[in-house]
Amino acid sequence: MVICPIDRAVLESAFNSGLVDFEDAVQIFGAVAQGLDAILTRDNKGFLSSPIPVLSIQELLQQLGT
Repeated sequence: MVICPIDRAVLESAFNSGLVDFEDAVQIFGAVAQGLDAILTRDNKGFLSSPIPVLSIQELLQQLGT
């Protein structure tokens, strides 16, 4: 698990992204700023336009082969 720092640049990117859900946009751009490989969430509805993969817990476990 990574806790991403949220700074002005992340907030501005989220605000200017045009995504409907601002909180999801903050998570996306925080993850992008940190160079993360994916976002893990139980609710992927707000992440449809994410530039990085968004996985459910089940999808992550499948990728890990467990």
